[in-house]
Amino acid sequence: MKERKANFELLRIIAMLMIISLHYLDKGGILCDAAKGPTAAVDFLAWWIEALCVSSVNVYVLISAYFLADADYKPRRAVKVWAQTFFYSAGIFVIMFASGALTVQESDLYHALTCILPITEEHYWFVTAYILMVLFAPLMNASLKSLEKKTYQKGLLFLFLILSLAPTILPVKLPTDRGGYDAVWFLFLYLLGAYMKIHGLAISYANVKARNAAMSPLRYRAICFMLYLLLSAAIFMSMWFVSGVHALTGKLGDYITRQYHYNSALCLVSSVLLFLVFENLELSNEKIGRSICFLAEGSFGVYLIHEHSTLRYLWPQWFCVDKMAHTPLFVLHLLGTAAAIYLIGALIDYVRRKLFESLKITH
Repeated sequence: MKERKANFELLRIIAMLMIISLHYLDKGGILCDAAKGPTAAVDFLAWWIEALCVSSVNVYVLISAYFLADADYKPRRAVKVWAQTFFYSAGIFVIMFASGALTVQESDLYHALTCILPITEEHYWFVTAYILMVLFAPLMNASLKSLEKKTYQKGLLFLFLILSLAPTILPVKLPTDRGGYDAVWFLFLYLLGAYMKIHGLAISYANVKARNAAMSPLRYRAICFMLYLLLSAAIFMSMWFVSGVHALTGKLGDYITRQYHYNSALCLVSSVLLFLVFENLELSNEKIGRSICFLAEGSFGVYLIHEHSTLRYLWPQWFCVDKMAHTPLFVLHLLGTAAAIYLIGALIDYVRRKLFESLKITH
């Protein structure tokens, strides 16, 4: 992969902070049951923040796709992802079991296998889907670059209709719809990210600038960000609208949070818009840029640590998230907790990288 770019690495950090925020809201018990409706104003606030952050997973994958699209074929890239995943998956399990934090009942054979075989057993659904995307990426790159632009566009359009638009608008549960929690969706995101790198979207800054010379980078980013906020608001409002319909009719129960799925059209477009906000962002301060790149290098480790099966429900307890539920203070607590989780995880991953270097293990 080519040299890291501070603008995308800043977005990578933001995306991971948003992912932590999603886990804070969900696993911390902050989100109310949308089917039953809110009991306080903060319930609306929690779901609004969820709507703002739900694009984060798509954004994270799009960043990887954008750079993998013209990267050289390196099988060891997938090995690096596996090695890092195994280190945390098995390592945290052993530490928790040895320390007594994990009981014998909690550490049954199935749980042990998911930690020892994290990819095949889908310990982290994100990593399983991600590593499959990384493996398929070099096999697709050559053909994608030689593919006629219009043909590429038609392929993306048909995939969008099947994988995103249909689940978004059809008020039924589709058998093949996993909400974007699978490798098929990640492969679509890869094709989209690669298209953005090879051809650029019609709404990307370079193409907009070619049509409107007066468009400044700052104005362009402001427009993209405002549209991202509007789409997030649409995700938020759609849930309460469907929730109201469900309360009156008893129908559409499975459709209430549909727009919060990663493969919903609203979530997909908002992800692209947030990506475009940072695509041409220039950070003039070299020291800040290097610091951002250094901090972003630990982002994947942050995910592997805080979302480990033995920790994902423990750290909300350690940070007393439940005490913040149904109080306006949860917003400040969320920001502080997300920052703390990221910094702690990044520090641990820095130590891991140094350990791998000393043992001459790929890192």
